[in-house]
Amino acid sequence: MLMSEAISWKVHEIRDLLWDGIPLRGASWLREEPTAEIWQRVIFVPVSGGIIVGGLNTLRSSIKTNSDGSVSNMKGVFRPFLKAAAASFTLGTGNSLGPEGPSVEIGSAIAKGFGNVFGWEGGKKLSLVAAGSAAGIASGFNAAVAGCFFAVESVLWPSSGDSSSLSNSTPMVILSAVIASVVSEIGLGSDPAFTVPEYDFRSPTELPLYLLLGVFCGAVSITLSRCTAVTMDMVERLQKTTGLPMAVSPALGGLIVGLLALVYPEVLYWGFENVDILLESRPFTSGLSAAVLVQLIGVKILATSLCRAFGLVGGYYAPSLFIGAATGMAYGKFMRFTFTGSEALFHVPFLDVASPQAYGLVGMAATLAGVCKVPLTSVLLLFELTQDYRIVLPLLGAVGLSSWIASSQRFSTSGKGKLDSLEEKTSTIEEAKNVPTQTQQLTSVDSVDATAELCKLESSLCVYDVKDDNVLENLTVAESMKTRYISVSLKTPVVEALNLMLVEKQPFVMITESNKSLLGLLTVKDFQDFCKTVKSTRMQPEVDECLVSHVCGVVRCKIWSVTPHMPLITAEKIMDSHGMDQVPVVSEHVNHQDGGILIGFVDRECITIARRALAAKEFFSFTSEIRREES
Repeated sequence: MLMSEAISWKVHEIRDLLWDGIPLRGASWLREEPTAEIWQRVIFVPVSGGIIVGGLNTLRSSIKTNSDGSVSNMKGVFRPFLKAAAASFTLGTGNSLGPEGPSVEIGSAIAKGFGNVFGWEGGKKLSLVAAGSAAGIASGFNAAVAGCFFAVESVLWPSSGDSSSLSNSTPMVILSAVIASVVSEIGLGSDPAFTVPEYDFRSPTELPLYLLLGVFCGAVSITLSRCTAVTMDMVERLQKTTGLPMAVSPALGGLIVGLLALVYPEVLYWGFENVDILLESRPFTSGLSAAVLVQLIGVKILATSLCRAFGLVGGYYAPSLFIGAATGMAYGKFMRFTFTGSEALFHVPFLDVASPQAYGLVGMAATLAGVCKVPLTSVLLLFELTQDYRIVLPLLGAVGLSSWIASSQRFSTSGKGKLDSLEEKTSTIEEAKNVPTQTQQLTSVDSVDATAELCKLESSLCVYDVKDDNVLENLTVAESMKTRYISVSLKTPVVEALNLMLVEKQPFVMITESNKSLLGLLTVKDFQDFCKTVKSTRMQPEVDECLVSHVCGVVRCKIWSVTPHMPLITAEKIMDSHGMDQVPVVSEHVNHQDGGILIGFVDRECITIARRALAAKEFFSFTSEIRREES
């Protein structure tokens, strides 16, 4: 929480030093100044921030890669402070990102550090990380309840720990959020992060308009995520083809932001004052037209994506709220023009449209939920800031639709599997020709890639992985996999496969071709699900005629796999993403039409043993080094 306050204080100091505008008016004051007088500052201030961030990023990377053992632990303490400094210069110079993401990530990193110092593992360490995340959000928005739900939604629920972690961590999370809010009020005052206009909800007949707003916010959220992915790929190709040093990239990003700010100064980060400008909630400020607001949506998406792609440090919470406010305000003004007033396009007697500010507030929550996948946090944040119960119903509708539309699973899940009827499954059993297909492989890869893209978009959403990454980052799958497994073919009778599993005491069986090429994996639960499906069908195959291919045709064999040279931590994340306890290991292959040659498997036990063995090995190496130094 103190780190979050330090970032906020430093950002204000840098901004006041480099910009001589009126802080309470946001960046809109630049619109009133002649371009010939301000263009140098508007361009070179973000560039200077990029230059400093490039140096800090280089220093932070050198600490991570050039240290090992106890030296790494000592130097690793400085990495959160370097990231805080980089975030401060990124935001203080006006680059288009936000402070909440780094605050959460830094708070979680400090919590992990305390856990390592005291030797805490499992639930205790998870509780610390959740508490640090809650403190980051609570202090950033001065909203303790939203901080608690953020910790639950982004840390405790996605974690792969036991079910008791949630209940055991709740008291620490609540206490951390409350203390962070108190410290934030003492240091920055009790006012909310941005000025909340009076919420205006006219009648329940207006609810469909909010649902339609949720659809638009979901589309905007997808645009921001996809634009970020595309720009990151483009910048990576640019660095490879031109040899552009990574230390120079942030300065190039600052240059582009400065050029965009000459026409649209609101894209500059100016605290939440720019959000106040959009919501027209501050005195002595004129609102922006719907046309300008729509343009700002596109420009802000572009500027934010470029800042992240070029290596500037910051989060996506503040940009998401800005884009959501612009979307809601533009939508609200269009609806007011369409349905109200003497010159309305359509006169609906029972429809009374609220002020654009109401739609702006709901748009903020809906876009934040769509981009960062935290719907509960978004609803509680806006409810806590407005303190108006009437906003809950429109919020739930818009946030729910936006989250559903922007969900990665919404587009990666095949609809065919869901629409299979019982009769189709029966015919599949009789034909016995359905095996894992390339489409299924692509679906599984898409799911993993979607998770990775979300982590790249907002790294603070991946802090729930409280395992010691430093221990696992040098381990490969080959160093921990098991090579003894049960292998059957598609033509193997089900009874024979189950007997093999019983004899070998294995909860799964591998399916291969004659050349040991992997086709899939079936667990005991898959066989049980197959039995339930068969019982409900009219035509049940004879026991002796029931083959493994029949099971694959009904329950879909799992075909996710890893390779020997893949980092063990990546294999573990694949298992976590798909709810698996084991994953096959296949040889490296170029032809993606087959599953590769099966050589072993990795399960949870393998990973636990590898982690503990390596930790013990490092301990003895460290002890031996100390004894040599003493002698």
